[in-house]
Amino acid sequence: MLDAADFWTYACAQYARAGMQDALLTLQDTEHKNVNLILLLMYLDAHDLSLTVAQVQALHALCDAFDRTVLHPQRQIRRILKQQHQHYEAYAELRQHMLNAELAQEKYQQAMLIDYLNQQTPQQNPHPDNLTHYLSPTQRLTIRAKT
Repeated sequence: MLDAADFWTYACAQYARAGMQDALLTLQDTEHKNVNLILLLMYLDAHDLSLTVAQVQALHALCDAFDRTVLHPQRQIRRILKQQHQHYEAYAELRQHMLNAELAQEKYQQAMLIDYLNQQTPQQNPHPDNLTHYLSPTQRLTIRAKT
């Protein structure tokens, strides 16, 4: 069984690597890729587990639904606050609350992905490359250059 807490720890460590945050956010903002899904596919590679194309597509659908209904609205509100309400005397505190809420939502999305995978059967593979099912060769190079 995969563990959501272990994945969260892995994801935070990867995200903190030099240049990784910028690479992932660029893929998110310009290529409409899901950062949690990219990190999950990397996590599975690190654990020698392979997914099928259909499994990656199902994970993407889960991410897409959650992004549209929860994360994107949250980010939009945070952007509006930044653009239009920085003069508010408690803006910094409000922004921090918004960032904390977004982080909690990201963590929840990761747990949803792990729950889904624990109902599937990822295959053992000594040379997995799960990112090929989600990212183009150029996009993969962006990530691999940072790992």
